[in-house]
Amino acid sequence: MTTAEFIAACFWPLAGLFALLLTGVRDKALRRYFSKAAIGFALLYFGLWALFPQSSIAAMVDSYIFAGLVGLACIGYGYIKWRQDRYYGFAVASKETLAAIGLFLGGALLAGWSGTTLYFDFAQPRLVLEGRAENLRSGRRSAGYLVDIAGRTVKATAPDFERLKLTPHVRVEVGRGSNYIFEVEYRAN
Repeated sequence: MTTAEFIAACFWPLAGLFALLLTGVRDKALRRYFSKAAIGFALLYFGLWALFPQSSIAAMVDSYIFAGLVGLACIGYGYIKWRQDRYYGFAVASKETLAAIGLFLGGALLAGWSGTTLYFDFAQPRLVLEGRAENLRSGRRSAGYLVDIAGRTVKATAPDFERLKLTPHVRVEVGRGSNYIFEVEYRAN
């Protein structure tokens, strides 16, 4: 396990721990201390995530889970705002109502996208490709590292991309949702 995988794997347990600490602690001084520690941890993690976005599969899964949680938060906030607009009697087509409905629908799309991606990656059998790793390229945008294996373009994390630069004959397992390489097995040339 690399350092990047360890940090990415520790994110959600630590986030849950900080959430429990912040909701359970009644002492204001101690809560302030835990708040600063949680903010420092979050800034450190998101700073590392911004600098090394595709450092491991665990980091990619974290990003999909985070997107799903943001989508669920948008759904909840949009629904609450829409219910308040209806309660206070705003017009059906007011800007506030349309913004709340748009936030609700945008959150539903974000949560649905990340949920289906994670479902196809972990609940469906992975796609198995065998062949030579060819046409390695790193995208300048969020596409990241791309590799052609057996006539199919797949995404790779930074460590896998570095190992595949030698264009070996490989057998890979690719997630059906994210199209990322989950496992690499080197074959004899």
